[in-house]
Amino acid sequence: MLKLWSRIALFGVLSTQVACAMAPTKPMAPPPPGCHVVMRHRFFRHPMIPMLLPLAEMRSYSLRLSNHQVSTLAVWHNRHMRTAVPLMKLVRKDKDTLHAALLRGAGRGTVRELVKRLDHDHMRLLRLEVAQVRIVHKTLSSAQWRKLVQMYHRMPPMRFMMMHR
Repeated sequence: MLKLWSRIALFGVLSTQVACAMAPTKPMAPPPPGCHVVMRHRFFRHPMIPMLLPLAEMRSYSLRLSNHQVSTLAVWHNRHMRTAVPLMKLVRKDKDTLHAALLRGAGRGTVRELVKRLDHDHMRLLRLEVAQVRIVHKTLSSAQWRKLVQMYHRMPPMRFMMMHR
C-alpha cells in the first residue's frame, strides 16, 4: 500500500514539474485582413431592445398575471407577429440584396438606395420592438413589472440571442 501512495506522490511531483517547465502559450495571431471573425462580445450582452413580451408570456404563472393581462398580451403578440415576421424577412432580404450589390460592384446611387430602404425597414422593426416593451409595461402592475425586469436580468444573454434570430 505504501508503494502505491509513493508512486502517486512521485507522479504528482513529476507532472507538476513538467507543467511548470512548459513554455507559456502564445496569444493567437490576429486574423488576416478581410477575414470575418466571430464577435464574441455580442454574446455577452442582452439585445438592445429587451424582448419582454415572450418572457412575460413564458413566466405568466410566476408573475401572477390575471386572465385579462394574459389575453391582452396574447392579442397584442398575435397582431404584432403578423406585422413583424414579414418585416423581419424584408430586412433580411434587404441585407442580402445590399451584400450582393456591394460584391457585384454596384454604383454609389444603387448602394445609397439600398441602404436607405434597409434603414427605413429596420426603423419600422425597431418601432415595433419598442411598442412591445411599452405594451408590457402598460399591462403589468408596478410590482409585476419589477419582477419581470429582475427575471430579464437573471436570464442568460445567449437565450435572448436565440430568441432574436
